[in-house]
Amino acid sequence: MNWLTGIEIVLKAASDVLTAGVAVITFSLLLYAVTFKLRDAVTNTFTLLLLCLVVIFGADAFITVIKSNALLVSVIKIHWSGLILLPTAYFLFSDALLALTGKPSKGKRKISGFVFILVSLGFLVLLFSNFLLGNLVFDQPPAPFLERTFFIDLFSQFFVIVLVLSWYNFVRAYRRAFTHTSRRRMVYLIVSAVGPAVGSFPFLLYGSEFASRSPIIFWLFSVIANSAVAVSVVAMTYAVSFFGFPWTDRVIKSRLFRWVMRGPITANLTLGVTTLLTRLGNQFNINNSAVVALAMVATIVIFEYAITLFAPIWERLFFFGADRIELEKIRTLEDRLLTTNDLRQFLELVLASVCDRLQIPGANLIVNINPTENLDVHTGNRKNIGLDEKFQIFEVLEKKNFNRPILEIGVQSIIPLIESKDNENPSMLGAIVIDHVIPSLDDEKIVALKKLSARAVLALRDRVEQEQLFTSLEMLTPQVSVIQDLLASSRKDQRRIINGEHEVELHDLEIWVKDALTQIWGGPKLLQNPILQLNTIQKRIKEAKETPLNAVRELLREAITHLRPDGERQYTNEWLLYNLMDLKYLEGWKVRDVAHRLALSEADLYRKQRMAITAISRQIIEIEKTAYQEKAI
Repeated sequence: MNWLTGIEIVLKAASDVLTAGVAVITFSLLLYAVTFKLRDAVTNTFTLLLLCLVVIFGADAFITVIKSNALLVSVIKIHWSGLILLPTAYFLFSDALLALTGKPSKGKRKISGFVFILVSLGFLVLLFSNFLLGNLVFDQPPAPFLERTFFIDLFSQFFVIVLVLSWYNFVRAYRRAFTHTSRRRMVYLIVSAVGPAVGSFPFLLYGSEFASRSPIIFWLFSVIANSAVAVSVVAMTYAVSFFGFPWTDRVIKSRLFRWVMRGPITANLTLGVTTLLTRLGNQFNINNSAVVALAMVATIVIFEYAITLFAPIWERLFFFGADRIELEKIRTLEDRLLTTNDLRQFLELVLASVCDRLQIPGANLIVNINPTENLDVHTGNRKNIGLDEKFQIFEVLEKKNFNRPILEIGVQSIIPLIESKDNENPSMLGAIVIDHVIPSLDDEKIVALKKLSARAVLALRDRVEQEQLFTSLEMLTPQVSVIQDLLASSRKDQRRIINGEHEVELHDLEIWVKDALTQIWGGPKLLQNPILQLNTIQKRIKEAKETPLNAVRELLREAITHLRPDGERQYTNEWLLYNLMDLKYLEGWKVRDVAHRLALSEADLYRKQRMAITAISRQIIEIEKTAYQEKAI
């Protein structure tokens, strides 16, 4: 084996590894693109472009390991199907990008896109009818391929022409971008779009005279092209993410960075290590399958550990910049917040410690904050205290002097949990109730009880402050959602960031209204309902000082009342929609009772309910338009 042959073997091995790596990267980014929250022409055509690359490089990665000729022919045809659709996908993507700058696809561009789709479908028919490609050739450099035909030359010309037209659209889109930010993002897209086109071009050379005569140059070009694809496809995904997610630049960079590191980078590193060890074993005739398996596991575990360990540092250095301190505060907030279950567990621990200190079989800890939450806990042989007894205990405690750690009320001993910011106005947060009188305590037990009580008071006080924070977040979340929506939408339509208009689609609003009606008297999902974003809701919250729940409830009540005909209530067809919504949602009747009262079958009731929800949604849109006009004035 001379040195030229050795170089060719190394370059071919590198190309094979990179091809598989590109397949992994494009597939990972395709999954990422599928999660785009905002679907439009740019993100949809980019997803199609990624799908073509997955088919091309995924099939090519299998070609080198398949031994069956019949299976090899099928895989090569799958590979060519992605290659045939690629130029059309490029043109559609460039057309969508140009339309993004305010130049909609009409006339020549629209007709051209339709023609290119038909031509690609025509080449697909030729491919699977065995006219596009000839017989299988597996003993001629550079790799196994199907013989070239006259139609391959036609397709090569089609490939080049469509890509040239695509780049013409890219240049026009760049020229139509006036601001520095818009041009910078267009440059990201245009430059990165070169990679996949160049990377797919070597496949057109299979069976050509150049590929068979100059295999070293061919494989070198293939290595460079595959490397360009790997880098550029990540850059394209980053640029398109601005149109696919209603997030800030910082969040998009951070999430894409983590996705790429944990997905394709880890997979490609593992693939490279295992491929290298496998080929070394074959070269020296050593069975190293056990070593390959261990190396695979070790690579994944070590690299994932490194990502977990160092990713926050890289993100702070490269993405966060001047916002680093604020973001660290936000991240630490999540670790410090106490959920309801966390607080209950902590209070149970405090109560158990009190019982151990006092050597008693059981006790209750009752809480005097947020009566809508059941935070009372008990331990040992005790059961939860009823509401009447609980209120009586707190009523008595309010009149007591808290100069002792344990108070006696009848046959019970009470340890008050008091937040004493000042001695004049102590705040009763809770109490520990013991069902018998505790004898006198020594100084050590008194000190221990004071420490345990202080810990319980600290947890309950933090909970009160958290509830205030949660209320603020409930008020803030809809506004932030609107800002994020405007941020994402303005990337496609700059006018929306100017006028701040937030249009509501009827279909979307019907879904929001139905969900809100289901939980009109309270529920965790109501605070997550997008209906909170409406201007009329925000106006009620701000001007009328209403809570988000009451604001939504009153809006729905107003919209339902709009269905009510004039005069006294009757149970006629004219009153049907109003009676249905009023009885079922405002008065809380069961479906069966409503259907019986209105003389409807349940199936007919649900049909009428859909009509009513549509009417209510239309009325809310009218209310929202009025609120927006008043806001604009």
